[in-house]
Amino acid sequence: MAMPEGPPVDIPLVEPEDVPRPPQDVRLREVAVAPRPDGHRLRVSLRLTPFLERPNVDLEVRDPSGEYLASATIVETTEPDLTLTLHVRPGLTDGSMTLVTSVSYKEHGMVDRRETSFTAIQE
Repeated sequence: MAMPEGPPVDIPLVEPEDVPRPPQDVRLREVAVAPRPDGHRLRVSLRLTPFLERPNVDLEVRDPSGEYLASATIVETTEPDLTLTLHVRPGLTDGSMTLVTSVSYKEHGMVDRRETSFTAIQE
């Protein structure tokens, strides 16, 4: 039997954990916070599972009493791996803090949430 004529087909193979997921299955894979030496900037790295629909990502920095120190929202991110800098007013970064990260969709609500504790660096 003769093989059909035509261009070769390249089928990329991906690991099961890298298959894009529907909104209800999108999760935070990794959240890392690196306070900068100046005491008022935080380097935040996020890694999401691959997604079929673009999610929103909310970040909130809180002090030990739960007061908000900084926040940011990424609307419909196109990338699963993100790195950004959050700015906290000088004088507010005193000791331990928490970064609350959530992933949500307008139609589905929040699908994942994580709290990451860290200690601020003072000059």
